[in-house]
Amino acid sequence: MASIYQRGPYEWQVLIRRKGFETQARVFNTKAEADAWAQVTESEMVRGVFVSWKEAENTTLEEALDRYSQEVSLL
Repeated sequence: MASIYQRGPYEWQVLIRRKGFETQARVFNTKAEADAWAQVTESEMVRGVFVSWKEAENTTLEEALDRYSQEVSLL
């Protein structure tokens, strides 16, 4: 279930904790944006189509290219 906390006058944090998934957290400028993201994310988790973007958001292009050359490239 999603928990939404106000962290300041213009900051809302969403935490989603579901069994079988890593905790998902994100910060928004409005409560409406936070509610919408929480609803979509929880719905994807229930339907089994949720994909975590955590690694993609924290990976640099250099790291991605290095990983590609090690795992995919035959050179």
